[in-house]
Amino acid sequence: MVNASTIGGLLARRHIAALALAAVSATVVPASVSAVSLDTPTLRCLTTKYGAKVAAQIRAAKKLSAAQNKQLAVCKAQAAPPAGGASASGSLTALTYSLLWSVGSQQGGLGNVSDPALLQLADGSIRLFFKNGNEPQIPISGFDNKIHSYVSRDNGVTWTLESGVRIDVGSPVSVRVAESGGYEAYGWVPSGTAGVDALTRFTSSDGYGFTRGSGSAVVTAACKNSDGGSAGFLGDAQVVKVASGYLAFAHDLASGKSAPFKRQACKLVSTDGTTWSVDATGTFAFAYDIQTNPELYRNATGQLELLLPVDNAGSKYLEVRTSTNDGASWSSVSKIPLYAADPERLDLSNGDSLLAFGNFDHTKGGLLAVARKARGSYSANRVDSTSSVSWTVKGASSTEVKVMNLCTSQDLTSAAKVSGSSTSLAVSWSSTGGPGSTNCVYLLIGTSRFII
Repeated sequence: MVNASTIGGLLARRHIAALALAAVSATVVPASVSAVSLDTPTLRCLTTKYGAKVAAQIRAAKKLSAAQNKQLAVCKAQAAPPAGGASASGSLTALTYSLLWSVGSQQGGLGNVSDPALLQLADGSIRLFFKNGNEPQIPISGFDNKIHSYVSRDNGVTWTLESGVRIDVGSPVSVRVAESGGYEAYGWVPSGTAGVDALTRFTSSDGYGFTRGSGSAVVTAACKNSDGGSAGFLGDAQVVKVASGYLAFAHDLASGKSAPFKRQACKLVSTDGTTWSVDATGTFAFAYDIQTNPELYRNATGQLELLLPVDNAGSKYLEVRTSTNDGASWSSVSKIPLYAADPERLDLSNGDSLLAFGNFDHTKGGLLAVARKARGSYSANRVDSTSSVSWTVKGASSTEVKVMNLCTSQDLTSAAKVSGSSTSLAVSWSSTGGPGSTNCVYLLIGTSRFII
């Protein structure tokens, strides 16, 4: 994993050499009379995904074919703004997650903790897998760049660090219950070819020890951002089983590139779970940035959930889409107003819904946090700038809010500015630490610790 101030967020990164990167510019489609109204983001999506010819044919069509309708639906869903407006910075959204637990780096002899992955075992306990990594910006010891674990036996309220390495791999992982029995994980391992890693399956009978299986390299050039630039290195792939085989999404790390970013989420497909390729038609690419690894999860209702952690003009939140047809099409966007890097979802057998995530403080290191879906009366929004963060909250008094740096476990409330009333409460906190110093700073509200 790499944590860099130039990227300004928590990035799960594989320890590999560079792949070839093709930079392709989006083609401009000439204006014409169309049977459908195409806004600029939808037109850009059509051009990037399907080519200028397809986009022009859709613009000019008197009646759309079934294939054109499908292409248009994909792009309209991906170009749609989040609930609350294009930037969502001026709207308040109901808070739906309360913080259960968090831990920072350099605890219990560990190095830089990052990239949580959740798994409920057959006995009802929950294992949280994470990478115990290095961080070159901070003198950190105790790392081995392997996957370690915490375990919870009270539905995620408290966690105990387990000894030893769970998965012998140098990348973050995605872990799931296997349909054939036991458990499986996916991570990136050296393929034997210099500069190339393979997305590889690991299997386990008990969810504790994992054995390495087979995998394949992924050619990423077909996965393009909204400007037509191809993906290079990919973050950890989140894998689910679908009728046609396996489906995954992975984030373009934009390694070696400079901000401002418009990073995309690449759709990966496999018929057997070991040989992977990019499905370019399923790429999510916006005029704003997907900051870290997405989460793909099949929830308790059988729907797929796709969570994208985005930065849209300083407003950082999770975009959520659902699918009832194994990712062939996606719902319109809803929003979780939480700055949750590398999100991880899990529905428990007792009916609780968990959301794990990470983040990074440039003086301390990373974070692992677990929140539970809850009902409350608070709504809020969050806006980040270079070295400050501000919240607008409805439904809470000034005595109900606490500003916390979860990476350092510091209560920053006394240094925050709080004004207004429960109708519209304004909270802000500023740092002298420079870019990235607000990454781990969160607002906790009420006794249930609703988090944004």
